[in-house]
Amino acid sequence: MENAITRILFALLLSFATLVAAAAQGTGSIKGTFKDGATQEAIIGGTVLLENTTMAGPTGVDGSYSLERVPVGVYTLVVSSVSYKTVRMEKIAVAAGKTTVVDGQLLADSKALDEVVVTGVRRTNTEVSVINEIRQASVVVSGISSEQIVKTQDRDAAEVVRRIPGVTIVDNRFIQVRGLSDRYNTVWLNDVSAPSSETDRKSFSFDIVPSSLLDRVLVFKDPSPELPGDFAGGLVKVYLRKPVFNEKLLTVNYSTGFRDGTTGHDFFTDKTQAGDALGFGAVKRELPNGFPQLSSAYQQYERDFYARQLDNNFAIYKMKAMPDMRFNLSYLDQFNIAGLEIGSVTSLNYTNAYTHFNINRNLFDVDGARTDQFKDDQSTNNVRLGAIQNFSLQLADGGRLEFRNLFSQQARNQQVTREGLDDQSVLNRRSYQSGYQGRTTYTSQLAGTHVFNKEKTHFDWVGGYGYSSRNEPDLRRVSYQVTPAAGDGRPETQTVLTPAAGQVDANNAGRLYQKLDEHIFTATANAKHKVSVADREMEIAAGTYLEYRKRSFNARALGYSLNAGGLQGLRNENVGNIFSPQNIGSDGFRVDEDLNSTYHYGASNELEAAYLSVNLPLGENTKLLTGARYERNVQSIATGINGQPVTQDVTTNFVLPSANLSYNFSTKSLLRASYGRTLNRPEFREAAPFFYYDFDFNVLNYGSLYLKPDSPLKVATIDNFDLRYELYPSTGELIHVGAFYKNFTNPIENVVVLTSNLAYTFANAPSAYAFGVELDLKKDLTFVSEGLKNLSVVFNASLIKSQVTLGNDIVAWNKKRALQGQSPYVYNGGLYFQTPDNSWQVAALYNVFGPRILFAGSDQYPDVVELPRHTIDLSLTKTLSSRLSLNAGIQDVLNQQTNLVQDYGNDRKYTAADPSLTNFRRGTYYTLGLRLNLEPRSTATTPLP
Repeated sequence: MENAITRILFALLLSFATLVAAAAQGTGSIKGTFKDGATQEAIIGGTVLLENTTMAGPTGVDGSYSLERVPVGVYTLVVSSVSYKTVRMEKIAVAAGKTTVVDGQLLADSKALDEVVVTGVRRTNTEVSVINEIRQASVVVSGISSEQIVKTQDRDAAEVVRRIPGVTIVDNRFIQVRGLSDRYNTVWLNDVSAPSSETDRKSFSFDIVPSSLLDRVLVFKDPSPELPGDFAGGLVKVYLRKPVFNEKLLTVNYSTGFRDGTTGHDFFTDKTQAGDALGFGAVKRELPNGFPQLSSAYQQYERDFYARQLDNNFAIYKMKAMPDMRFNLSYLDQFNIAGLEIGSVTSLNYTNAYTHFNINRNLFDVDGARTDQFKDDQSTNNVRLGAIQNFSLQLADGGRLEFRNLFSQQARNQQVTREGLDDQSVLNRRSYQSGYQGRTTYTSQLAGTHVFNKEKTHFDWVGGYGYSSRNEPDLRRVSYQVTPAAGDGRPETQTVLTPAAGQVDANNAGRLYQKLDEHIFTATANAKHKVSVADREMEIAAGTYLEYRKRSFNARALGYSLNAGGLQGLRNENVGNIFSPQNIGSDGFRVDEDLNSTYHYGASNELEAAYLSVNLPLGENTKLLTGARYERNVQSIATGINGQPVTQDVTTNFVLPSANLSYNFSTKSLLRASYGRTLNRPEFREAAPFFYYDFDFNVLNYGSLYLKPDSPLKVATIDNFDLRYELYPSTGELIHVGAFYKNFTNPIENVVVLTSNLAYTFANAPSAYAFGVELDLKKDLTFVSEGLKNLSVVFNASLIKSQVTLGNDIVAWNKKRALQGQSPYVYNGGLYFQTPDNSWQVAALYNVFGPRILFAGSDQYPDVVELPRHTIDLSLTKTLSSRLSLNAGIQDVLNQQTNLVQDYGNDRKYTAADPSLTNFRRGTYYTLGLRLNLEPRSTATTPLP
């Protein structure tokens, strides 16, 4: 395999060299700047077109434009912009390998000023538009466009966002911004709160959104009055594709994937159910209708009757893992209803993927000596079915109405066989876990944007509904004590571990059924108005945000035990037969239910927010955005412990001030400085009086109210400071250098509980801080050589230091450790190349994050730290015709270990020499796909840039 990878890398490097050499032949470029002839201000959003060709480009925020890969010849340049007279510039010569500079001015068209109505839809998914949006923002923002996403071959939003400065991914779906754990980040989907389908964490699961559906992703890193107050790392705004008028396109993508160690290898699964292929198999695995709670009110024969109705699906089946399959169909169109032009985006996507990992797990004593050794054989089948349907209506006043819908159905079918070894590496324990998890997400939004008073007043609003469900029926666990084969020829035997008759141990011999449903209702409205004061134009903004979130969670735990008169030989049956219906009865096994009242809870959260801000020019080059946001929040949780009701109703009121100051040195560079206060509220799962067992790490996790029902978690407050210098050398390029500091009061930490078994809960620490520096670079290599103008580089880096101070009531391995989940550094790099005719595109991408604490330790149990993994991804796209293109990619070329270690030496130097709690390799991943455009793009009208 290593030789194959070497050959592929050599071929790609050779392609780079060949294509770079070809790029310098037969083409040139045209660049320049256009300004207002009267005010000398930059013309933003104009269109520069080569007459009688389809080659066109926008003018950026500094009025500059660039037309690349222009064939040698003489052209007429046509420049147009709304409310300006169109300019034609003739006899523009383009020479091979040369840049022709054409500057100019546009004069206002006074006749059209009062008549023009903009009815186009501005593109927001290009590199130029995203960079312009970042520059024009009043706060510190980073982002990525769908134009760049296409070049990476990333499959979903989780893979996309790790390309953004300061962003890393945990568990392949949760984000960390600036090294802070997912609890400190907030996600909005199309400008309203995104639903969460997770029972035990706050974060939105980014893997539910395929990359093909993204318009752009923006990460806001400092607070502002119009942004929600509940974040410290970043607010991530995910925007889905929207209709573009005068564009009609039907695109079909199909790709297949091959993973080292999985594809073509042995793969284990459970009994197939109807609906598995589309991700709806959870329904068929639920408890039978009317299945009662098996309380002491039932006689034993009645309990046996119901127990025999449970499907005996403990058996494990072996197959060969098939290649992964991914399919996407997208259709963009517009139609007319009663004289109204309505744009439409329709997209369907389907994924069926397999992973098979061999995972090493170890346990150690207080001195770091290994006491237990396990080997997991983990097979996982992931299925995703998704769709979006967005409509857009352009209004006569330049505004817009939008109706946006996203549906995602995901399923994970996972089988784990765990072999336990003693100190002599002799098998002594065998455990099985088999489970199916279905996740449903749906969001719907009706949004409007309106323009009044000759664009001096803007008003936008959104009404939204979100639904998420996580259904995990029939999670089966069985554990055996194994007696190895003896030297005298006696075979290996295994004996199931079951509790005493009438007791329940769902972690070793039982079935767990869990379901979470959450509904979110949101409404937001924002108004901005420009007023002139002392010959300066200032902008006043005000708005409100309302959110109501309701959650219900229920779990049922059933356990098997052997009746007092049961046949002991039944305990030696294999996992496929041991709990079959014929083994249920007075001479066999019985089923009891754990009726712990904490297996269910209801919760709701009401948030009312309002803000007022002013964007004030302090001078010719200086602007100040300042204001405050008020947030009132009511969190309610209701359940019971030991038959006693437990409720929590916590109301908080906060005023969150912020100020963002920017100074423009020129049209291409500026300096930003900001301060703002934000919050971090406890999540339902962190507070709920409920606990669950983590099979992977063999630990219990408790909600805070379970242990301290009279001491609710406090809301953490964060003071945020940012400073950033921004340089925009030319259209599509940027260089950002920044620094930040954050001070936390009452941060919420996941800490160790002092019990006989390893367990965690949530608690407030007194304080913490984090500070760091960032660099973000997007640049072509023309400054090195004109022959490299089609080669561009993207690089971003973050260096971060954090420390949390824990109270005396928290037992910890290190009282002044880093914040949980914080990475001390994050690096991303990308090298992109495309030929002048765009027929070849090649990309090489790099990512690494620093060691981060996944689980905080106790005085006898060191912190669990994930070591860095260097990843290199390669992708290539070849346009075969105007309708067909081929793409290929290699992800995780290095295939380095995922390694979780514990620093028993307490030197805080986390390396592979430290004892490894868990380690495995994901396997290098190869993809091959086709993209088919069944209908060419319309060129009747050039859309706005």
